[in-house]
Amino acid sequence: MAMSMKKIGAIAVGGAMVASALATGAFAAEKVGDVDAFAADVVADGNANVDIVVGSNAAALDVVSAANIAAKIGSLMFTEGTVEDGAATVSVKAEAESDDEQVYDADDEANVGTFPATFVTSADKDYNELFNDSSFVITNYVSLGKLDTLVEIDDIDPSEWYSDEEDNAAELVYATVSSTSKVGEFDINDSDVAYISAVTNDTIEDGFVKLQPGMRIPFLGEEYVLVKVDSDDDFVVIGKEVFDGVIKEGESYDLGNGYTVKVDSVLSPLGTTEEPKVNVKILKDGKTVAEKFDTTQIKMVYGDIGVVVNSAWENVGSDYGYAELVIVDNVVKADLGEEFLPDWELYLFNSDATITDIDDIFEDDASKSGLVVSGLALKYVGDDEEGLEGGDDFDIADYVTFDLEDDDDDTNVLFKMDQAKEVSLAIGQSVNVLNAEIKLAEIDAEAKEAVVMTAPIAVLDSEASLDAADKGLILVGGPVVNALTAELADAGLVAIDNESPATLAVAAGAANGNDVLVVAGGDRAATEEAAEALIDML
Repeated sequence: MAMSMKKIGAIAVGGAMVASALATGAFAAEKVGDVDAFAADVVADGNANVDIVVGSNAAALDVVSAANIAAKIGSLMFTEGTVEDGAATVSVKAEAESDDEQVYDADDEANVGTFPATFVTSADKDYNELFNDSSFVITNYVSLGKLDTLVEIDDIDPSEWYSDEEDNAAELVYATVSSTSKVGEFDINDSDVAYISAVTNDTIEDGFVKLQPGMRIPFLGEEYVLVKVDSDDDFVVIGKEVFDGVIKEGESYDLGNGYTVKVDSVLSPLGTTEEPKVNVKILKDGKTVAEKFDTTQIKMVYGDIGVVVNSAWENVGSDYGYAELVIVDNVVKADLGEEFLPDWELYLFNSDATITDIDDIFEDDASKSGLVVSGLALKYVGDDEEGLEGGDDFDIADYVTFDLEDDDDDTNVLFKMDQAKEVSLAIGQSVNVLNAEIKLAEIDAEAKEAVVMTAPIAVLDSEASLDAADKGLILVGGPVVNALTAELADAGLVAIDNESPATLAVAAGAANGNDVLVVAGGDRAATEEAAEALIDML
């Protein structure tokens, strides 16, 4: 019973500003009814005059479209003055379920399947198959398909530091379940459950690749940059990207809060085969607090800030130099082989092709001979959980739940997620959170007096009703994914099918006397285009 992402929470506001996740460029949508009048009335007296409704079984793109519309409307709820720069906070809440597998039949009073069994899910079922096809042995592998809110990154090396291939990274979890002497009861033991974030070839089936500094990797629902794996003291450093690009010698990048990263100098080598030396500094209120002068690759960390300088060069006339680097904040430094969370130890994911025992994929020695670091892993090291039966569940790193579902006395197993993540973005910054990419293209807000959003303006179709509406509705998604759109279609008030272009259609008075705007198209991409066309109008 695979289900897609289906919940979105309120769009949070930070300070006197709110995000407007607004795509650039012009977007076209077919208009039906007085769309312009509806758009002009979405905010009244400084408050949202509409509810946004997204389908309970909506795809991630529809959820993001609803979030973007909500953020734009939120930005209109501020009066007097203009905010030209700054940051915003966005909160996304999502639920998902994997496929399920029956493990106990109540009618036959018998377990179903062979035990111990290892149940696997990931951001895409192809990662399950790659995991199973690796050199290490998985006991009675059972794929439970994909879990939509696990994160997948389509290009881990966007600046092509290491390769022009668009290699991937994805989250995967597994749980090995053992039967007991009592039919219908099961055990989950120490070391038999893990969360893995792995990097792979862009085709996935061609195998795991090496994780290197500057690469992007998901970790517990958010995208990070690997700063370093320290082979002397066995720890890793990751952080959230704030800048990725080239800085000219003598220039700086301002992180805010008084911190800047400066490329102080680039010195040409004496020999033609040597690398240039770069002097990079981290400054606080104009004073140097950390400095490193070396050939690339340079990795440095100070407090909450990390820098990886990958390469440097001088211009043709040797007048000045440049450095290519990535800067991160929200740095996480964690020791290998130690508890990252209670009962969950952090390891490197070792994809060495000579490994045959699955326990050996978890490595805490960063200098080990033959080690091929292909990601990060959290392994369960808590107490054995014994006698689990239908209705019980097992928490995986406070992120995913392994559920033994009671289904009319039968027992099915599946993975579930119910997560909320709050992220801060600067203008131009994008984040990948719960497998949805959100970009803050601009902040369009007034700053002298803020109108506080006291309730979510984005709700599920199961939480809204045409008959009980007390304001206008914006329905995101066509009749297949949004139950309220389906009601309008059945009543002949809108016409949306799988061939429809991006469409903005008003059903006048259809929501208890209030107007309804349907934002939809024949597929997810068309719905996204319709949403962006509406955002451009607001």
